[in-house]
Amino acid sequence: MTKQCKANGLTISYEESGAGEPLILLMGLGAPGSKWAPHIAAYEKHFHVYALDNRGAGQSDKPVSYSYTIEEMARDTIGFMDAVGIESAHFNGISMGGAITQYLAVNYPERVRSIILTNTFPSCCVSFRRAIEILREACGQLDGITFGRLGQWMIFAQPFQETDETYMLDSELADMAAPYPMPGYAYKAQCNAILGFDILKELPKVKAPALVVGGDRDLFVPVEVTKAMCDAIPGAKLYMAQNGGHVQHWEQLEKYNQVTLDFLLAQLH
Repeated sequence: MTKQCKANGLTISYEESGAGEPLILLMGLGAPGSKWAPHIAAYEKHFHVYALDNRGAGQSDKPVSYSYTIEEMARDTIGFMDAVGIESAHFNGISMGGAITQYLAVNYPERVRSIILTNTFPSCCVSFRRAIEILREACGQLDGITFGRLGQWMIFAQPFQETDETYMLDSELADMAAPYPMPGYAYKAQCNAILGFDILKELPKVKAPALVVGGDRDLFVPVEVTKAMCDAIPGAKLYMAQNGGHVQHWEQLEKYNQVTLDFLLAQLH
């Protein structure tokens, strides 16, 4: 069910389902919370799930700005939790959503029960920075289909592209038909939030149980970056999907849902 609340001066939209301990899902660059649907189907059987639209995406407010920050989006999330009465929650964040999750775990430890960091980054290595800069500058210059295919070429693992082009074509059509398209300025502002993020040195402060999930064929986030992030978090566990790209959570859906749900269930109080 889609709902809205006021948080940090904005209207934040979110999907809510299930029952149990709260689990907050934070999506990545340019994507609404509804993209979590294939994972919510597994999580909602055990948790009270909230999938947020980050500022600029979906039905949440889209402040006109050249740059958002990860800190702002973390405050949006805390404001959401305050608005709906969540004292603390489990978190799963994908890519940019994982950056928000890291910030929350470092700066709001009392609000965080456990974290899953999916296909994410503690800072921008050179290749990732250049990829985000390309997407930022291409936004508005390329037609929608070409821009979408550029993004797909970056985020899907090459082996998956060779065997599952139909999946990508179906995804392309679904994205083109999305009912709440993201304004170009908001997409660029989220890109700048990513480019301005750097938290690696603070990750030893994380107290919450953590699972780091990556793909060994991720063009955005090299394996070395994923492992460095995991090593910096005390006690963090690592799952690396073989032949997985930046969206291995879709490419290998059943395995991803199993791995992340097993971790979450082990954290239940």
